[in-house]
Amino acid sequence: MAHERDDIDGLDGPDDLALQRLLTDAVADVEPHDRLGEIRRRTAPAPRRTRQRWTLAVLGAGVATASVVGAVALAGNLGLPGGDDQSAAGSQPALVGTYFVGETTDGTWLYREFQVVDAGPATDRALAALRRLEVDAGPEDPDYTTLWPDGSFTSVAVVDDGIRVELGSRIRAVPAGLALQQAVQTVQGVLQQTTPVTFATPDGPLAGATSVRRDGSVVAPVNISDPVEGLETSGTLVVRGRASAARTGPKRVAWELRDATDEVVRAGDVDVTEAAWTMTLDLSDLAPGRYVIAAFGADVATATDTRTFVVH
Repeated sequence: MAHERDDIDGLDGPDDLALQRLLTDAVADVEPHDRLGEIRRRTAPAPRRTRQRWTLAVLGAGVATASVVGAVALAGNLGLPGGDDQSAAGSQPALVGTYFVGETTDGTWLYREFQVVDAGPATDRALAALRRLEVDAGPEDPDYTTLWPDGSFTSVAVVDDGIRVELGSRIRAVPAGLALQQAVQTVQGVLQQTTPVTFATPDGPLAGATSVRRDGSVVAPVNISDPVEGLETSGTLVVRGRASAARTGPKRVAWELRDATDEVVRAGDVDVTEAAWTMTLDLSDLAPGRYVIAAFGADVATATDTRTFVVH
């Protein structure tokens, strides 16, 4: 989605204003007595995770609204499994935008997925977000992948000429494909800066990876931001996302709701307003089970993004 706003796309553009409501009303249909159990289920560490990992749960009772993408602190108690267990004394979660790779029939794109990390200084949050790009962490959505091996990122610093990302000793060459843009867009979003990013190893700056700028043309033209993958819900469901702000980007986003047999049970389209779109689904007449919401350009051919959720 190449356009004149590539330098701000994904940071504080108008599409992110919808995120101010992300945590408070995204799943307002869930009854209060169900929320804590759902939070604990969603924050349970998966067996493949080796480091403590908050899972984005937009079901938190008492969770405050989020500010724009990047270092968004969650002002509530998400509740980890085991009651009072937390990664550190007084630890609180923060919302960060991470970018992952999606292979589609329309090509390979970067998709933004919100994840939760421990709150702290901006550079700490940025490093935590980058470590979500490593293969031992990775995306929540199984349709996405990552190109960074475990142990890739060791530190983040804001320096005079931009942002410096220190890489682990195993990184000796520029990673293939969209790996650099994965990291650039993630770290710039958390730090809320558009300054170029230099990647360095213990031996010095990595050849071919100095002063790297974000490339908005590799970000998927349509991306679902909310709900979180695997959400369990009922009643109504708010679905939100972003769309390319390019002149050639979609002005309307089409959507389809598919059941477990991949049959389309409902469809429609919604206007894109300032690079953002939102809609509300009434789930009351749906049979319990697993569903997929798919979103794609209605007036412009684009790749499709999907989220899976379960109706009680």
